Amino acid sequence: MTTYRPNLIHGDCREELKKLPNNSVDLVITDPPYSISNPNAGEIIRNGGKYGHAKSIKADFGEWDHPENAPQLEDWVPECVRILKPTGIFISFYGNNKLQTMIEYLQSLGMHFRQFGVWVKTNPSPQARGVKWQDATEIFVIATKNTGTGHHFAYKEGQRLNAIISPICMGAERFEHPTQKSEHVTREILRWWSFPGDTILDPFMGTGTFPYIAMRMGRQSMGIEKDPKYFEIAARRCGILESSLDKFQGPLDKL
Repeated sequence: MTTYRPNLIHGDCREELKKLPNNSVDLVITDPPYSISNPNAGEIIRNGGKYGHAKSIKADFGEWDHPENAPQLEDWVPECVRILKPTGIFISFYGNNKLQTMIEYLQSLGMHFRQFGVWVKTNPSPQARGVKWQDATEIFVIATKNTGTGHHFAYKEGQRLNAIISPICMGAERFEHPTQKSEHVTREILRWWSFPGDTILDPFMGTGTFPYIAMRMGRQSMGIEKDPKYFEIAARRCGILESSLDKFQGPLDKL
């Protein structure tokens, strides 16, 4: 299997996407900010864990997720549609209460909504009070470009549920990012919705899970991230910046 070194870009995707050529990407897969932080909420304390230590969980992810800073769909989705190949796939996590807005916007750009995918977490964050159920799911939208012929997915993998059951990132896989996606979830999505040699793009790559797993699965990949701290972690994780990766890189699980 050929290994492709990711092309990682330190910058704001609202500007960097404009520099990419038309019809050049097979799959856009991303988890953009969608303003779900609550700056006024206190911390939740989760007891127990691997070593029995308590852990605080913040409801405020950072300024990048506050409503005044989070990018709007019109800031980046049209550019993603432009750079997708005629048979390109668009996959994006998004806030549960905003999914219909994303679907309608994609349709206004000529995209075809295919289905939802669901990440079912086996260890979701606890609620501050026992008055409602824990949020154990994250939903992602799958859409295709209507200009191409055929379908670009790994049909030989056979049918499967549209749910991926996996714990949130833990241990050495976990980096300093509050909404980091699971490597297992990423592998399952890429296995069905891309092929070796495909070009994968994540315009909000954070600590680089999507390009990192794409690299390990023989896909070409690009990632864009404007936060210098997250970009450095992603670059070290993908081997772009040389360092002792013990501090940054998680376990090399078998794919």
